[in-house]
Amino acid sequence: MKNILLATTILASVATVASAETGVSISGYGRFGLAYDGSADDANANASTTTIHTRLRFNIDATTETDSGVTFGGRVRMQHTSGSTGADLSAAMLFATYEGLRVEVGNVNTAYDSVALMYDPEMGFMDSSFGDPQGAFYAFNSTSYNGAEADRMGVFASYSMGGFTGRISAVDPVQSLSADGSALTNDETEVSVSVDYTSGPFTVALAAVQDGAGVADNDQYFIGAAYAINDVANVGLNYFDEGFDVRTITLYGNYTMGATTLRAYVADNDNAANAEDTSFGIGADYDLGGARLSGSIQRGYADQTVADLGVRFDF
Repeated sequence: MKNILLATTILASVATVASAETGVSISGYGRFGLAYDGSADDANANASTTTIHTRLRFNIDATTETDSGVTFGGRVRMQHTSGSTGADLSAAMLFATYEGLRVEVGNVNTAYDSVALMYDPEMGFMDSSFGDPQGAFYAFNSTSYNGAEADRMGVFASYSMGGFTGRISAVDPVQSLSADGSALTNDETEVSVSVDYTSGPFTVALAAVQDGAGVADNDQYFIGAAYAINDVANVGLNYFDEGFDVRTITLYGNYTMGATTLRAYVADNDNAANAEDTSFGIGADYDLGGARLSGSIQRGYADQTVADLGVRFDF
């Protein structure tokens, strides 16, 4: 028995060393809990309004560093969310970094989606908010591309220095003429830029995207500002021009006392299709030391109530 345990320990140590030498790492998160959606009854009388939600995500990164200090690498993501038939593997993203400069090619992050403050109003173990942007735009795609977008190609560059970060990106839904883009109605190249800057307790952020998600004339803009009142409290205000004459304004704040963080937001969206223009939410996180217990109650623009309670852990 001792020999078996010793052999297992040696194998585990060798595997760890080998992984470190090859520059391969795995990160991600898991979450599970209960999710309530009051609009389910309106859509389907037989639908369950309360479900068990799960997600497991693995980010698989491989890197190597040249003698000159440039790091080259790549990422694929494997993810399963409850309701899917199985885990999905993303398209690949390749990258190079040197000091404050980062360049990505392939299934890239985008400048608009990466700007600071945009998703700060999110709450609950599912990290959701009706105060998030409501428009369509590209981001790193966690699942595989559909057939018509099989040749989708993006480029991204960012530079960070001190409290400043600037970004620019472009995504072509159909890179080559040989790709079957006939089924696509969104075949324009999306271009986006963003900058954000933090100085002391203040953070400001600006972003713009042209032809978002490849849709012609789907131009969107974002302005955000946040202020850290002290070490335990902050407030922020986000403004979105969602394109096609729709705008969203979100006011949010967080307060931490001990292991508990309280969250709240109120948002206004002027889409004519809304049943209600105002949405709001309250939530709380409890730090479990390596994981968090989170819950929220929110009202959406369709006058629906959604709620969640569960656990999230990062690795």
